[in-house]
Amino acid sequence: MLGAPIRSVILDLDGVVYLEHTLIPGAAAAIAALRRRGIAVLFVTNNATHTRAQFAGRLTRMGVPCRAAELMNASFATARRLAADLPRGARVFVFGPGGLARELARVGLVPVTCRTAAAFERHRRADPRIRAIAVSFHRSLTWWGLCSAHLALQRGARLVACNRDVTYPGRGLLLPGTGSLVKLLEAASGRPSELIGKPSPELFNLLLAERGLMARDCLVVGDRLDIDAAAGRAAGARTALVLTGVDTRRDARRARAKPDLIARDLPALIRHPALAGTRP
Repeated sequence: MLGAPIRSVILDLDGVVYLEHTLIPGAAAAIAALRRRGIAVLFVTNNATHTRAQFAGRLTRMGVPCRAAELMNASFATARRLAADLPRGARVFVFGPGGLARELARVGLVPVTCRTAAAFERHRRADPRIRAIAVSFHRSLTWWGLCSAHLALQRGARLVACNRDVTYPGRGLLLPGTGSLVKLLEAASGRPSELIGKPSPELFNLLLAERGLMARDCLVVGDRLDIDAAAGRAAGARTALVLTGVDTRRDARRARAKPDLIARDLPALIRHPALAGTRP
């Protein structure tokens, strides 16, 4: 049971609001209804392939108006973590598309990539003093990129995981995710990774602090118990599972830590009395 009224809702994206590039039926209307009730609707995603401004723009184009300040993703949080720890101008090897690299560059770090044997040889000879390896979802992975990252880890670089999601829902299947690549690098190097994304509460903590909101008044809604619900609990929020993504009611029955609420989808979720809001 949710108990006291909810003043803010944080929604995961893939599996809750949309599946790949398609809005889940009723999601946009449910989000609009929550906002009309005076409930703050925010978004958090482990996806680090784009900047948070790009994700906000994508949601807006899909029919869910969103500003960058209403969304937190792993690329922004990773850049914030590394900027706090590393000197300006430090090199960070990037596994992933341009969004992560752009967020790193915005905070004064230098993103580095490698895709070819020639680039690997340059890295091997020049020793560019890469300070960290930042790993996100990566469709353009190459063997030589793996070799360059492994070399940097042997030379003392940190291994930073935007998330450890070993799979993600796509094309009607569960496909290998960022965590699969993280595990590969951990196994090859013998070095543990530092986690930024869920189930760490860091993304939620950053977003709630930016918005001046309290976790105890917040409901975290996700489709994965071990990632979304675990992160919400760690942040001190209440949690809900929707059945439009990965986990099922059977998974919830088997879980040691139960979500506060289970709903078929967002339209069913918003019928709960705790989400009645402050406006008629």
